[in-house]
This record gives sequence, structure tokens and C-alpha cells, in this order.
Amino acid sequence: MVEFGKKSFLSTITAIICITLYAAAIIIGAGRIIANSSSRQIIAAREYNDIIDLASSAAVLGFMSRPYQDTIQESIMYSETILGVIISGSGGEFGFEKNYGTVINWNGDTPRFRAGFGISGTPFFQSVWIEGQRNSTVQAIYSYIDYDFLIRVLKDTLLIIMVVMAFAFIVLLFEIYLKSSSAETVYPIEKNERKPDKPGVNNTVTFEYEDGYYEPEPAKPETAKETYLKGLYSPRGIGWESYTKERLVSELHRCSALEEDLVFILMDTGKTKLGEGTFRNLISEIASSFTLRDMIFEKGENGLSLIVPAQSLEQCLVKAEKFLEKAHTSLFDPSGNLPDLCIGMSSRAGRLVEASRLITEAGQALAKALKDPQSPIIAFKSDPEKYRDFIRRHNA
Repeated sequence: MVEFGKKSFLSTITAIICITLYAAAIIIGAGRIIANSSSRQIIAAREYNDIIDLASSAAVLGFMSRPYQDTIQESIMYSETILGVIISGSGGEFGFEKNYGTVINWNGDTPRFRAGFGISGTPFFQSVWIEGQRNSTVQAIYSYIDYDFLIRVLKDTLLIIMVVMAFAFIVLLFEIYLKSSSAETVYPIEKNERKPDKPGVNNTVTFEYEDGYYEPEPAKPETAKETYLKGLYSPRGIGWESYTKERLVSELHRCSALEEDLVFILMDTGKTKLGEGTFRNLISEIASSFTLRDMIFEKGENGLSLIVPAQSLEQCLVKAEKFLEKAHTSLFDPSGNLPDLCIGMSSRAGRLVEASRLITEAGQALAKALKDPQSPIIAFKSDPEKYRDFIRRHNA
């Protein structure tokens, strides 16, 4: 299991690096924006003091004369942060904006500042001396966000995120490469000890068949060479025989939850032994006709097991007939003869059936097909009601 450990470690390290860089990019970006906002508050205070001095000194031009107003407006236009100014005097209040209609609302002749995102919530306010005026004040609001700077920060942060995503994608491709190459890696597994059967006890298991009963052979103990498996797939590019039942159990649970049907198929070439090239061609034909390659498993020396989810027995029978027609025109054994390809199948058919029973039913159907050359396809068709009655009697 060394290879799996390497890939898990690589994934963990990559995730930590990506999360760290994402967090760093966000924190640095937020820090730059906060620092810029703080500096703009200082600049705004300085520019506000300049406007106060200008509002007082420019009164020599005549308070709220055209030259006076142009002077105040020009100072706002050239300021970095000030967005609007309200100057009050004996004759009322007068408003000035950097961009007309953006920060001042008018209630008749009375100007009032608007609230908004990026605008200082509390305006600057100070009483000033203006020649010829009483109770004169100058108010101003400013922008604490530099939108050009904000866009630059967002671009920099996005660039870092894109670089991190590219790094994660490269690591993902590398892991996929490791996974594909691990198919040729030998993984030792612990050998399960099988206790000897008790003497004097019948070790065969009886199942109800549609027209009677049959007794399959008891499971054989594992051999020493079966304690080593070469990855998930055999050299033929399909699943090992020992993984068939485990995968079938998983697919049965999934199909039961989704209320879908499932068909289990067994194929065998009988006494005909196909060459490796022909056998691989047979696998390719099966994958294109029935199911995905990861649902195909070895079965003995000349056989194959197929798991076909979300398909009914009738649909698979039609596919099997078309498959045999196609196989008999393209597949030949080493002597140039067509292989005696036989097929047995069984389906879930709305039953809460165990994987071992489905395997047994398909095996019984295949055994009948191998004995009858005129019927190369045999399907085990169960009666759900009889099956449920049998399960109730068995449990009782």
C-alpha cells in the first residue's frame, strides 16, 4: 500500500499549500485595501483643511460670487479624496460636488449629503470665519476607497489564485498518472485463514430454483498465489475475479436505493481457449455492447463476469443476441474456428437479493447454456412473489 500512501500524502500537502496561499492572498489583499483606506483618511483631513482656508481667503472675491464658486469647485475637482462640500453663510447653504448629483441631495434650496458605500459616514465639520458672513461653517465628505487601487488589488489576488489553481491542476494530473501506473504495481494483502469445515456436516448450500432446487459447490479455500493481487485491474485491463463479489454488492446497494434493476452476466468460451489478442478483442466488444470496462471481471481462464446496472433482463437479452451475432463474425480461436461462446444471466428484478445468490443464479444459467449448444444464451428469470415467499419461509 506504499503507492496509496504517497498519493494521499501528496494530496494532503497540495491541499495545505493551496489553502495557505488562498488565505495569504486574501489577507494580503485585505491588508493593502485597509492600509490604503487609512492613508486616504489622512489625505482627506489635509485636503479639507486646505478647503477651509480657501473658503475663508477667497471671500475677498465676494462670497458666493461666480469667481468664489469657481475657486471652491476647482479645489474639489483637483482633490484626491474630497467628493462634496457644503458651505453655509448668512444667505443660506451652498453645495459643491466633484461629480454633480452623486453625493448631495437637495431639499428645496437646502443641500444634504447622501450615504453610500465608500463614502465617509460622518462628514468633516468646522466653523470658519468668512468676512461679511455670520455662523459660517464648512462641511465635506470624502471617499475612503480608491477604486483604481481596489481593482489593481483584485487583479493581483486573482492572479495568485489562478496560479494556485494551475498548480493544483498539475498535481491532479500527476496523481492520475500515478493511479494509472499503479495498475502494474503488486500489492500484498493479508491471507484470510479459512477454518476447516466441521466433520459430518453437509457444507453445500441449497437455493430455490424456478423448477426445483439446485446445490452449488461449496467455496474453495484460497491458494497461496491468490494472496497477491496486481492492483485493481488484471493485465487484460479488467477487474480481478476476486473483486467481482465486492463490486456487485456495492452496485446492488446503489441500484436498490435508486429502485433500478441490475443484471449480472457470466460468459464462457467452454472448451475453446482463446489467444490473448482474441480475448482482448472480446473484452472490447463486451465493453461497447454491455457495460463499462470497470464492470467487467475475469472468471476462470476462459470466462468473464459482467455487472450491468440500470438495465432489465429483457434489455440485456436483446444486447446479448446482437453481441453474439457480432462476435461470431469477428472472433476466431487460434485454430480459425468460432469460439463456443455461452452466456448466462440473472437480474435483481425488484428483489432485495444478495450478491452471492445473483452469482449463483447466473452460474446455473451458464451451466445450462454450456450443456445445450442450441441455446447459447440462458437467462434466469425469477418470480418476485415466489422469491419473497421463499425468503419468508427461510427466515421463519
